[in-house]
Amino acid sequence: MFVYILRTAPFLRIVIPFMAGIIYPIPLLYNLPVALLLLAIHLGSGYMPVWIRFRLDVYRGLILQLLLVCTGSLLVSARQQYKYHLIKPATDQVLVGTIAVPVQQSHYGYRTVIELQTKEQLLVYFPPDSAVMAIEEGDRLLFNGQLQPVSFNGNPGAFNYRAYCAVRYIYQQVHLQTGHWRHIHMPKSLLLRCRNRCLQIINTYIGGREAGLAAALLIGYRYGLDKEMVNDYMQTGIVHIIAISGMHLALIYGCLIWCLQWLPMQTVKGLLVIIIIWGFTLLTGASASVLRAAVMLTIVTAGKFFLDRDSSTYNQLALSAFLLLCYDPALIRDVGFQLSYLAVLGILILNKPLYQLLSLKYVWQRKLWEATALAIAAQVVTFPLCLYLFGQFPLYFLPANLLAVPLSTFILYGEILLLAIHAHWIGDCLRWLLQLMNHIVACIAHLPGALISGLQISGYGVIALYVCIGGILAGKRGMVFIPGALCLWSLATLPGRIQRQQQHCMIVYNQPRHTGIDFIQGHVVQFAGDDSISMEMLRTARAVYEAAIGRLSCFEQRGHFICCGNKRLVIVDSALPAGRPTKKFKTDYLLLSHNPRVAIKDLQGFFDVGCYIFDASSSRSRIEEWKSECYTLTLRFLSVPDQGAYVVNF
Repeated sequence: MFVYILRTAPFLRIVIPFMAGIIYPIPLLYNLPVALLLLAIHLGSGYMPVWIRFRLDVYRGLILQLLLVCTGSLLVSARQQYKYHLIKPATDQVLVGTIAVPVQQSHYGYRTVIELQTKEQLLVYFPPDSAVMAIEEGDRLLFNGQLQPVSFNGNPGAFNYRAYCAVRYIYQQVHLQTGHWRHIHMPKSLLLRCRNRCLQIINTYIGGREAGLAAALLIGYRYGLDKEMVNDYMQTGIVHIIAISGMHLALIYGCLIWCLQWLPMQTVKGLLVIIIIWGFTLLTGASASVLRAAVMLTIVTAGKFFLDRDSSTYNQLALSAFLLLCYDPALIRDVGFQLSYLAVLGILILNKPLYQLLSLKYVWQRKLWEATALAIAAQVVTFPLCLYLFGQFPLYFLPANLLAVPLSTFILYGEILLLAIHAHWIGDCLRWLLQLMNHIVACIAHLPGALISGLQISGYGVIALYVCIGGILAGKRGMVFIPGALCLWSLATLPGRIQRQQQHCMIVYNQPRHTGIDFIQGHVVQFAGDDSISMEMLRTARAVYEAAIGRLSCFEQRGHFICCGNKRLVIVDSALPAGRPTKKFKTDYLLLSHNPRVAIKDLQGFFDVGCYIFDASSSRSRIEEWKSECYTLTLRFLSVPDQGAYVVNF
């Protein structure tokens, strides 16, 4: 199978080593001389006698592969030097930027992303203020504030928001105070005007909760989506429907081909298709999956209408990946990019063999089985990566796909018709279809066992599962590799399992306005803190440590005083009592939570503290005061909102 793919898609021989250089970049100090040496050897071999070149042909191919690895590494180095630039403005300097995404609600008020005049991007947080909602995408923002690295809650197993932003070249953030910013309305670009017009039509003729879903389906505008509804789509494994993907672009491409079939001039037809496809891609924000589909459809269109020839789909897939990675090598770390290419690859490899397993008589049966085979093919190949990234599996993904995908197709075509014909009856029909789809998805999402969570696997597990999938596809010869892959996976995870049995640690969680502490010994965990803390956060962290709720023999709590093993923790969440004790209480950690009106110097009169901990339940202004005092008194401290969840091993 793999040999056949390489023969029909020679571009894979280029993109595989190129991707290897991007994933594992060689330092520039070594990469550049090696690349120049390899290039000189390759060019010099061209001037050798024919019989020598013939003997060295294999080595010349290897040199080309190594050159591609070096090229990928050089591209990463060049991109990082261009993009990774931390801004260090003066205290009183006013920065100017353009709003890049719509303003959204956050834990601290509102947030958005701006692009500075120097092309760097910043994550901007605003306090709760009605004036913030007047800011629109494309407006100019003038502000003054202290820039910090993008925060990451650091909770075990949590989504790494800092890494997510880094993939998008956002490295810093700023929390603006009231009166320290001002915005100026600016003329909107053509793309923004088109998108705003689409949103206006959707809100006018559809409206309500369904308007947010309609906007996400049509133009990828996700900022109006209901959180509960998004959660239902995630639990059923069909979130790709509400996130613009290659499926949406393929439907629009098919619609364009049908609408332009009357046009006799093939070149004009091809140009129109490419212009509309890329216009739609830019309108939706050009996500990784849409870019992949746009490049592939451009290649298909160019071959069909300009060159009058077809090429291997594998070759198109490899070429599109190569072009996108040349444009932005960081895309290879984008989850959407990875899942999009894996899903298409799975469909190409597995869809036809799965479909041929059954020979059905009626047309509707064949269509149903075709859709089933398509969904299974995409799910099988993305399954290992999804387990690694999300640690969960939607059990009812198949019925959800079979019901929601046809409905979303009708809705998408209906929305295109609504943009062309502003009719209330079309909007009413679309609203009913959207409500029906939401109801179906919600019913499936709330079935028992709809989402199996806690399935985190390591990188070794991902490799082992893909070896198993490849072995099954290869037949009898490949099956012999499956036991070996599973044994190596088990051996690779054995040290971690032994370590988990002997673990003894404390975790101070990072959740705004809440205090939460887990004490873990072996596979048992005991909690101290607020009852209203996120249970999902606790479940995720405990799954990482493979710990379940129980009673620790070494744990003792009396009010705000906790002793676990040989470690002591004191929680201070209110004012100190009058007077001072004759003898200080010695504690390893002192946790300040829920904004107590205390000063560090006063605490020193009561406690002999090894390390002060400021958790996320306190305000940022109060934490800054405590930090300033600790710096002055040269005391050891840790700020959970700034440095992430505090995990200490005893």
